[in-house]
Formats: sequence, structure tokens, C-alpha cells
Amino acid sequence: MRPAGPRAAAVAALVHQEQGGYANLVLDAELDRSGLAGRDRAFAGAVFYTTVEKQAALDYILGRFLPKGVAKLDPPVRAILRSGLAQARYMQVPASAAVNEAVGLTRAFGKGSAAGLVNAVLRKACAYDLDAAVFADETERLMVLGCAGRDVAAFLRQYYPDEALRILTAAADGGRSALRVNPLRTSPEALAALLAAEGAAAEPGAVPGSLLARFDGSPAGTEAFRRGLYHVEGQASQLAALCLGAKPGQTVLDLCAAPGGKSLTIAQEMQDRGRLISCDVTEKRVGLIRAAAGRMALACIETAVNDAAVPNPAFPPADRVLADVPCSGLGILGKKPDIRYKSLDKARHAELLATQRAILDCAAGYLKPGGRLVYSTCTIHPAENEEQVRAFLARRPDFRVVRPEPAFPAGMEYGPYGALSVPGRAGLDGFFICVMRRDG
Repeated sequence: MRPAGPRAAAVAALVHQEQGGYANLVLDAELDRSGLAGRDRAFAGAVFYTTVEKQAALDYILGRFLPKGVAKLDPPVRAILRSGLAQARYMQVPASAAVNEAVGLTRAFGKGSAAGLVNAVLRKACAYDLDAAVFADETERLMVLGCAGRDVAAFLRQYYPDEALRILTAAADGGRSALRVNPLRTSPEALAALLAAEGAAAEPGAVPGSLLARFDGSPAGTEAFRRGLYHVEGQASQLAALCLGAKPGQTVLDLCAAPGGKSLTIAQEMQDRGRLISCDVTEKRVGLIRAAAGRMALACIETAVNDAAVPNPAFPPADRVLADVPCSGLGILGKKPDIRYKSLDKARHAELLATQRAILDCAAGYLKPGGRLVYSTCTIHPAENEEQVRAFLARRPDFRVVRPEPAFPAGMEYGPYGALSVPGRAGLDGFFICVMRRDG
């Protein structure tokens, strides 16, 4: 019989997550199996994500009291220790409650022989003073205090040495949910008032037409969301869509569109007039776009399953093309904590760069002379950003970088190959946006 309860669901998900897979998919599958709802489901998710994000610090502390190290433990015991310590240190759960629940879970998962170990180690770990820790070198210090794997810590030390820890600890969008207001149905002021009536405080964001809100539950759980008055989208992502400068009546391609947030913003800028073809590589991902467009009642959005790295002769010549390409995700560490611990393998990164190049070349091929192409990523890796644009311009001298109309928030860095948002500078996700015009 499976152990029940939110903590048990979090532990089961942590065990599965160690075996591979995206954290959000692993958690969703486990929560669905558990049957948890409401606050219990939310608490399980909070335990899971806090444990995933803080793993480096948790393992460092636990390792002070485990002579054989964390890696030698049975997976359920390791997950129970990590999640118990995460609750006590980062979730305001009283240490006594975190320890007692962890001991009970150890027995519930059939690891009763380890109950004494879990009790003793957690009691010591909860009281450990991390501020007094002495680290082997600067990389280890960054890994533990910033909660990151060695590869990510090394990358940040190489490219952002003076702000590496700030990048790892920055809360994107001020730790709130960024919303894109649907201007076809409401205004930011009216939506903020409506959300306040539903118990969610909201205020204008740094990007025009955005709101930053705090919700007790899911931002998708309000009546305003169901009515299509807003969608949830990071401010930097909204900015990339706005930089496209799409106009009513135009033909627009969004090549890597799922789950669809940018397409919704673009369609609204088009006043739902024209033709917006939103694509992604699988039917499942395209289904997310279709569902989002349906909820917002946006008729100009067409969906298509398409490999953005392969030319599609069926696509019409476009006035605007958005290529928000697959990337390493190093700008959204605060939103996808499993990326903090990913391996930055050189061979796999070379494959990713090749895919980005292919998508950019395909995007350029669809654009009409005089049209606008936006290349964007959610990474802060120069090889995926400025260097890709520099190489593209050498291949395509008929393109040139232009500065878009939207004002960039203070703290964004604008250069000859595009604009860069670095976590901790402008209050946005790490994001790169380059706007190019095709001459002729």
C-alpha cells in the first residue's frame, strides 16, 4: 500500500525525479496518482520544488552528519532527509514537526531500520549554522549558497563572476506571478480591481500591459482567468512578443510557440485580425496552444505541428516571424529549479547550437523583405545569444539589427546584437531578445 499524504507524495516524486525526467512532469504525474487536492496538493508541490531547488545546500548540510555521504543512502531515505530538512530550513515548518513527520515517513516507506538515523541526522542538520561553513573553494561556496550543480556554478563564475550568487538567488518578477492583461477585453486597472475582489493583490509590472500578482492558489484558478481576461506569462517573455511589433491584418509566424503565451500576446497586439500561425514540434504541445487560444477566444490563431529547424514550403511569406528557440534555460533557474543541476555537456550544447542556427535560418527564409524577425532565448549564455546573431548576420547580410519600439526596463543591457536581461538586474527572467529587419 502506498504511503498517503502530501509529504509522502513529495517524497515519491523526488525518488522518481532522481531517475530522470522533467521535474514538473514527474510531480504532476505523482500528484495525479496521489489524488491530493487543494492545500494538500499545493503543499506537496512546495515541498518537492523547495527540495529540488535547494538540493546542493541540503546535501552539504546533511553530509556533515553522514560519514558515508548522502549518495550512499537508499533513495527513499535520501528523499525523506532532504525534504524534511527543506521544510525546516526553507518552509517555516517547525523543526520538531519536520523531524517527526520524516521519521514516520521512513517507516511508511518500509525503511524502519533507518528511522533512528533519520531522527538523529535531521535534528543536527536543522540546527546547523550554514553561515559558519568553510568551503573548499569559491565554486563549492557558490554551489551551496546559490544552490546549483558544479557545471552551472562554473558557467556563472566564468561569464558572470561578480554577480553569480545574485543570479542564483534572484526572484524573477519579484517572486510574483506575471500576468499579461488581455487588452481586447479589459484594462490593467480594471483587472487589478477585479483580482483584488477575488483576493489577489496586483500592481503594474515593468512591461506595459503587465501585472504582477500574488495568489493564494493557482493564478489559473480565478474567474478572471476563466473569462480570458489575462494569461500567465513572464514579463521578459511578454517583452519578446511585443518587440515583434505585430499589426492588425499581418501574416505572422510563431515557430516555437508552446505553451502559447507569446502567441496570445501577439494575437492581442494584432487586435485578433490577420493570420497568426503558431507551431510546435508535437501534437501534444500544439494542443496546449490550441487550448489557450480557445480560452481567450482568439480567432486569428492557427495551429500547426511543425519542426522549426526544417523549412516548410507550406508556410506563407510572413510580415513578422518569432523564433523563441530551444535553449539551455540558464536565465530561468528560479522558475525551473532542476536546470540548476543540469550537466552542461559540450557535445550536447553543440547540438543545441546547431538546432538554434537551423531554426534561425528557417525563420529568415519565411520573412518578407521589409519584415521583422525576433530571435529570443531564456538563457544568458553568450554562445546562444549574441554569438548566434553575429554568425547569422554574416550569413545573411540582408538582415540588420534594429531597436524595437517597446522601452526596455532599467537594468536591461542593449548592445549591437540585441538586448539581454540578467537575473538580479532588471527584476525579470534572464532573457535575450534580438530584433532584425530584412532589407530589400
